[in-house]
Amino acid sequence: MSGQDNSNTAPPSAQPEAKEITEKLDAPALDESKRGPVDNLPARQYLEQTVVPIVLQGMNTIAKERPPNPIEYMAAFLLKNKHLYEK
Repeated sequence: MSGQDNSNTAPPSAQPEAKEITEKLDAPALDESKRGPVDNLPARQYLEQTVVPIVLQGMNTIAKERPPNPIEYMAAFLLKNKHLYEK
């Protein structure tokens, strides 16, 4: 152990975006006419196409960095990198 404080290895906090996401989660589901092609996939395929790639990348980063706050790190990683995975 190096004794160094690794608290600065986490991405910057994304509190304003977290509030926006919470509001979206609380919103009613999309009506059928606004659904896209992935919305009709079975749950596993939907997750594999939309969430798994970025979550795996975040988990790999966490495994390498070993931040003291991995859940907050993952949340910030997802918000920071989501544009790379959006279609």
